[in-house]
Amino acid sequence: MGLFKRNKNNNRPLIRQIIDLVPRHIFQGCISQHQTDKGVFRYRTYDQFVAQTFGQLNKCYTLEDISAGIAVNKTFIAGLGLSQSPARSTMSDGNKKRSYKVFESLYYKLLRHYEGILRSKGQSAIIEEVKHKTIKIVDSTTISMCLGLFNRAKFRTAKGGLKIHTAWDDSLCLPDLINVTAGRMADVKGHPNRLYPKSTIVIGVTLILP
Repeated sequence: MGLFKRNKNNNRPLIRQIIDLVPRHIFQGCISQHQTDKGVFRYRTYDQFVAQTFGQLNKCYTLEDISAGIAVNKTFIAGLGLSQSPARSTMSDGNKKRSYKVFESLYYKLLRHYEGILRSKGQSAIIEEVKHKTIKIVDSTTISMCLGLFNRAKFRTAKGGLKIHTAWDDSLCLPDLINVTAGRMADVKGHPNRLYPKSTIVIGVTLILP
């Protein structure tokens, strides 16, 4: 299935069509690599992926929103490939116990899988000075967390936080590096590999909020 093809004669929910862009053999390879379904009989890795994708696409603020949204009717649940809508407590346990590494691996494998298509569809700005050069836009964002609950997320004396360091590839129109660290990590140290190929232009972004 082409990444950008549309099929009007499709009875599957839109979110299922998006999820189906993830080849199952790639997903299963990540699950096997990280053993995230070992000893799990309910709320498997695929179920978590569907639930979190639903939450992101529908801008759900809580796990209760996700559970209630998926449970809208049995036909929709079946259309997502689920046996039932996951309960809030089940999702909470899954998010706590399952390693995020399985989804990190999935992201980078999908990036390689679709790289050619993404590059051909990219709309990079045509500027003569940077023509034929790779442009990386480097930035970070901090997510505040309760230090009492997440004591490993060191940020400030009485406040916890995670920092997401991102390098955006302009030709892909997607980040090709994402690194999650404790909130106190300096931006200049947030990328494990700061060596870029020759002819790469690195742009640092500074966002000042009012």
